[in-house]
Amino acid sequence: MRRPGLTALLGILLVLLGLSIVVGVLWGPTAIPPLQVVDTLLHPNQSINSVIVWQIRLPRVAAAALVGGALAIAGTVMQALLKNPLADPYIVGASAGAGLGAILAQDFFPALGLVGPSAFVGSVAAVGLSYGLARGRGRVQMLTLILAGYAVGIILSAVGTFLMLLNRENLSTIFAWEIGGIHGMTWGHLFMPALLIIIGSLAIWPFSPDMNAFLLGDEQAHHVGVAIERVQFLLLLAASLLTAAAVYLSGLIGFVGLVIPHVIRRLAGPQHRRLLPLSFLAGAIFLVIADTLAEHFPGIGTIPVGLITAFLGGPYFLYLLNRQNQRSLGGL
Repeated sequence: MRRPGLTALLGILLVLLGLSIVVGVLWGPTAIPPLQVVDTLLHPNQSINSVIVWQIRLPRVAAAALVGGALAIAGTVMQALLKNPLADPYIVGASAGAGLGAILAQDFFPALGLVGPSAFVGSVAAVGLSYGLARGRGRVQMLTLILAGYAVGIILSAVGTFLMLLNRENLSTIFAWEIGGIHGMTWGHLFMPALLIIIGSLAIWPFSPDMNAFLLGDEQAHHVGVAIERVQFLLLLAASLLTAAAVYLSGLIGFVGLVIPHVIRRLAGPQHRRLLPLSFLAGAIFLVIADTLAEHFPGIGTIPVGLITAFLGGPYFLYLLNRQNQRSLGGL
């Protein structure tokens, strides 16, 4: 079956992203007629509707798009590096490091509002620790990196749980953050994470041919001229920064970085020059829609967006796992 061209797919996803942003701005507990929303977008003023659209809804929708796109690209990179469609951005300890960073900030500096920045630092530090342990004195093997990340994740999660038990009054705050949510967003809050996401995404793009080569195996990648260790390090660093920036904005949101690259890979093929931009747009669309639904869930009100992504992504993950198991059994 012939796959659609890149231009056609980009056009479709850009239109869908625009529509999802419009719906995200329209949808909310305060009803604003569509024509008034359009007028407010074109002619900002000091009215209540203008404040709601420009200072509350648009920053939240922009944050959701950035987080979804960042996690999708980070997931694409991790799946290429690990040669596994079930890999996700948190696989090498990023989530546990982010969680511990958030807990430390909430326990010791609650008045400073440093949960997001501390989560960012914790996420990057955990991935760096995993990489350092996996490297040792020789070249990093991806399986060793996964095992190091798993061990670091268990230890950091245990430390975080212990701290939460020592400060039980902060349990609800940390629990809500770990489920994932995009609340209280402002344009100023968005600036630095958005810059990191843009820089990280652009830095990954030139390595598209190298990621294609990794899918053939490290030995084949070496034969076609890929500087394996250097490229792996740079890609892991860029993916970790994307993940940490997303965590900074939204807490821990699961399944976006796992499911979206896989869906786009089935639609557009494995070539990363197609896969990366399409995954970013699809991830942005997915999370904008999920966050819009979470912001004003019918009959309930506001719920964490991480619940929506879990409800949607969890079953698909089980489908992928079952499919992979069937392939493994078929090869015996």
